[in-house]
Amino acid sequence: MSLPLLSGSALFIILAAPCLAQTEQSPAAATTDSTSNTQTPNAPSSPPKKVWTNDDIHSHAAVSVVGDKRNQNYHMTPTPAADSATVSRIRKNLEKLTAQIDDTNQKLAALKKFEAGDDVKDPGPQINKGLNRVPVDQQIAQLEASKKKLEGQVSDLLDDARKRGIDPGQLR
Repeated sequence: MSLPLLSGSALFIILAAPCLAQTEQSPAAATTDSTSNTQTPNAPSSPPKKVWTNDDIHSHAAVSVVGDKRNQNYHMTPTPAADSATVSRIRKNLEKLTAQIDDTNQKLAALKKFEAGDDVKDPGPQINKGLNRVPVDQQIAQLEASKKKLEGQVSDLLDDARKRGIDPGQLR
């Protein structure tokens, strides 16, 4: 019975010794840290730091305050309205490009249906169209490239309209 008691007390001493050593060092470490941070009596003391309040900010003219009407160094000029000829020209170009994109989408859908083996509604051979000997996958790739090019042109037109100050609602 004394063996478990002896081993328990030995285990307690082994585990408690480092804890006691840490608690003994911490006050000494705290005193050395606090003495290094304190100033020597011969060193000049710095003046207390200024705490700024709203009253201090408004009483000094040199302090810049956002939204202060007294200290406004910029002048907003209204953007000039775009002329109607430019708006109509851009709208006309956008309508033309969207019609081309719609036509390309229809052709792409028909070619993808044909490639999948579905029936394609075709009124028969069209004499004015001729025969297309380009493989279907290459035709799809060409149509997707032209669609991407047309969408880029639409994006460029919309960017140009935005830079000219035209609202998107005016282009609809």
